[in-house]
Amino acid sequence: MKYKPEDYSIADTGFYGLADEDIDHYQEKLVKCRKVHTCMNCENEIPAGAYAIRETGFMDGSPVSAYTCIDCMDKWLDEINGEDE
Repeated sequence: MKYKPEDYSIADTGFYGLADEDIDHYQEKLVKCRKVHTCMNCENEIPAGAYAIRETGFMDGSPVSAYTCIDCMDKWLDEINGEDE
């Protein structure tokens, strides 16, 4: 991780795919993955033991979740902080 853990908690910025009006009880959190997941942004594998942003909520009464890898978050934070190449 390039940034402090609290820097990854940015739900109000609109980066995440689940953060919209159709999602009830939306939450996001920095987590250490216990199993393999796919990044919703780059679609690469997030291995067990790696950190990721987990989003959860309910859409039409059914639970939904998505994961974003830290590499994608670091690139995005670099861009909004003016540190991109």
